Amino acid sequence: MVNKTDFTQLSRFVTYAQKRFALPLLAGCLADARAQPDIPSRAVGLSLVLGEVVHIPSLLQLQAETKLPQWQRWVGYPQEISHDTFGYASARMDPVQLRRAGIWICRKLKRGKAFEESKTHGLLAVSLDANEQFCSDHRCCEDCLSREVICKDAQGQEVKKTQYYHKQVYAQLSGPRLSVMLDVEPMRLGEEECAAALRLLRRMRQTYGPRFFDLVVVDSWYTNGPFLKTVAQELGWPVVAVLKQERYDIYQEALALTGGSLQKAAPLLGLSYRTIRYLIGKYDLNQVRKAEKRNGNGDRNPF
Repeated sequence: MVNKTDFTQLSRFVTYAQKRFALPLLAGCLADARAQPDIPSRAVGLSLVLGEVVHIPSLLQLQAETKLPQWQRWVGYPQEISHDTFGYASARMDPVQLRRAGIWICRKLKRGKAFEESKTHGLLAVSLDANEQFCSDHRCCEDCLSREVICKDAQGQEVKKTQYYHKQVYAQLSGPRLSVMLDVEPMRLGEEECAAALRLLRRMRQTYGPRFFDLVVVDSWYTNGPFLKTVAQELGWPVVAVLKQERYDIYQEALALTGGSLQKAAPLLGLSYRTIRYLIGKYDLNQVRKAEKRNGNGDRNPF
């Protein structure tokens, strides 16, 4: 059961969410495809949200919490909700409606200046990364990815078998006090992270607009020409990428092709001159801006 401290915090959360985010109205997005359900989708969805807020580890424990009168008043349903109902309804929720709710919440947070502490040098960065949720050696669906893995059987002999899994690319705004998931895109069969990431960024440009955040941060998996060029030129966002030792040759080759000029190398890397100067640690961003203003080659875009 939720302890007294968590329950008090949950009560404060519900009050805040009802006041700031119209929680009862927002719960209308938590619909599922059950035909004529006995338990309303709103009650199921709100229970799942509240359970996540206080980190309830299982649906069985969540079922126990729904027996509490206070919990029933919060979700608007006066009876216990079984763990089977939670599992059945969750599998049939509409991801489009859930995404709309998430976008509405993030826009409201942005208007309320909630992301100000997450800015670095006045810029808001979104981080992209892929994460595998689970895997199975036996069960799969039409959307599963697959791979060949080598393991040992009961006799200790190495055998090869097919493993099924799901993997998504996440876009997140991270900060010292508040981190928010903006959107998520599943990887499809036969494609790499970059393809899913570009599909995600293109949708985010339509739903959030080009000025919701200022730059994109990625790891070394994304440091290839097509991805960097698409994000920087087509979508209009500068990219900050980590170059591991085995991929540092991208930076070196760009310098070699331009005679060692960082300013000429920037377009080849899909980044800007200011971004490169900031990343390699020669100057911080404010010093680069001041120097370029003195030289008369500053522009309106900080990158």
